[in-house]
Amino acid sequence: MYFYTQNRIAVIMIIFRNLFLSVALCMFFSCKKEILHTEKPAQPFSTAGTNQTDVEDFQVTLNADALKDGQNGKWTISKGLIESKVYFSNDTRPDSKFNGMPGESYELRWTVTSGTTKYSESTVKVSFKPLQASISNAAPGTSTRLYLTAKNYEGGVWSIDGKYASLNTQNFGGTVIPDINSPNILLQCYANRNYKITWTTYYGSKHASTTLNIKTGDYLESEALDALQLDSRSYRVSYENGHITKLDLSSSKFGWILQDTAAFPSVQALKHLKELRLQGSSINKFPEVIGEIYRNLEYLNVDGTGISSVASNIGNLKKLKKLLMSNTQYGAQIYSLPESVGDLESLEYWKLSSIGLKYVPESISRLKKLKVFDCSLNSVEKLPANLGNMENLEFITVTTQESIPASVSKLSKLRRMEWDCGATSVKLPDDFGNLASLDTLSLIGKYTSLPSNFGNLRLKQLLLTTPQLSSLPESFGNMKELITLTVGGTFKTLPNSFSQLTALKYLILGGHIEQLPKDFGRLKSLTYLDIQFSSLNELPESIGDLSNLTEINLNQNQLQALPLGLFKLPKLSKLWLSYNKLSTIPTEFSGLADVLTQLYIYGNNFSAVDKARLRSILPKTFVYMND
Repeated sequence: MYFYTQNRIAVIMIIFRNLFLSVALCMFFSCKKEILHTEKPAQPFSTAGTNQTDVEDFQVTLNADALKDGQNGKWTISKGLIESKVYFSNDTRPDSKFNGMPGESYELRWTVTSGTTKYSESTVKVSFKPLQASISNAAPGTSTRLYLTAKNYEGGVWSIDGKYASLNTQNFGGTVIPDINSPNILLQCYANRNYKITWTTYYGSKHASTTLNIKTGDYLESEALDALQLDSRSYRVSYENGHITKLDLSSSKFGWILQDTAAFPSVQALKHLKELRLQGSSINKFPEVIGEIYRNLEYLNVDGTGISSVASNIGNLKKLKKLLMSNTQYGAQIYSLPESVGDLESLEYWKLSSIGLKYVPESISRLKKLKVFDCSLNSVEKLPANLGNMENLEFITVTTQESIPASVSKLSKLRRMEWDCGATSVKLPDDFGNLASLDTLSLIGKYTSLPSNFGNLRLKQLLLTTPQLSSLPESFGNMKELITLTVGGTFKTLPNSFSQLTALKYLILGGHIEQLPKDFGRLKSLTYLDIQFSSLNELPESIGDLSNLTEINLNQNQLQALPLGLFKLPKLSKLWLSYNKLSTIPTEFSGLADVLTQLYIYGNNFSAVDKARLRSILPKTFVYMND
């Protein structure tokens, strides 16, 4: 029993010993494993950052983990389209910018090394949005002038299906590119047409297109102003009932635009115009649009421009009342006029002086309403024989190579005539005196005589620059309303009736006058008398009766003595007596001491004593004479 008990005790102790050893071993190895984990951590890993999708503008900033001291990084493209536009801004920086192609996806690899040992390697995915083309209309209120703006990348080109007037870039400054490649354009279309407008833009090997379909309407007045570089509120523009009726392009550098309706068709919208001013503007050709479209015009001024012809459709202006087309510039000359000018049925005023005109069509005699016709300073070869048919004509001034047509005598309303004739032989119609309304007449030419009924005219002003005129008709004195007279010729005396011109105030006589009528003093209204460069050898005593005379010019005559009546003129303030044959100073000169302010007596035969005496008796007068 004792033996048995001792054995059990031994067995139990062996079991406890083995159990203790097992627990001890477990505790030993468990502690050792934790010690190893603490001393040798797992290998770290650098990531390539986050994926980025649907990136715009084809550039992205990468966001790989920052490098540690001693580390180097390198970006490479694992997958995706590669061309010149695809690159890293700096393939060694974790935050490098990456440029890719539109519509493409890329896998980018980021490799980190430490010395010669690869530390880590990972990838990131990047995708870009495709190219998107678009067109917008910057001026949606227009009808035919389209201001288009397109989305542009590296470049682009327009394609227009439909005939258009012009396409112009709206990019000003910077790099110059062809208009067709500009993303900002002004497209001038024609009215009431269909257009298919396509813009294609490029980026590297990629491209995208978009199309705008447009149906244009009528030309707008606002578009016409836009073409002419004018604001709708400009002082150059006037309105009536919502339409432009007056347009002032005087001295405008954009006036020439009216000439080119092919490129600027919107100017055709100005069909309500009543008044158009183009004087001094840049036009060098008569705009066809005026006669074709502007048919409501009542006033047209093209003075001082470079036009050298008149459009044949000008006859369409049936409402035109006033036409000014004088003083062509830049060497331009309008040698002839179209026959259609005779169709200007409402024309009342027409000035076409100094334009080089030579040929005037017969058709102008049809202008029944014309009141003023100024064709001066030209070299017109011939005027219509039926000029007298212009029954309402009141004023005519002409420079021509031909005498006045006989029919002119029928112009019963004619009030003023200025006729400059360069012909070698010239005469007035026999019935010229029938012009009952004529009050102002200027004749320049080689007239040798005047018709006998000339005195029937009721003239107030008469200028006869007629160096070959041999005499004045006896009826001349019948023009009792004559106020101003200038006449020259070869005649030596005046008709006896001359002293009947009692309304005469201003008289200039040229030529070879030797003496005046004895009753010259009857011209009591006379205030100014000029008889220079003539042969006058004496003055009538009656000159002293001209109590209203203020100035007398008798230079360059043959006077040897002065009538005493001359020194009694109460209003005489200026007296010219130079270069005559005077030799004595009458004491009666003192009668002018209180009124005479200026006296000219150069070139006479006065002695020094006479000159001194003259100054003493005229102390208030400026005396001009040879010392």
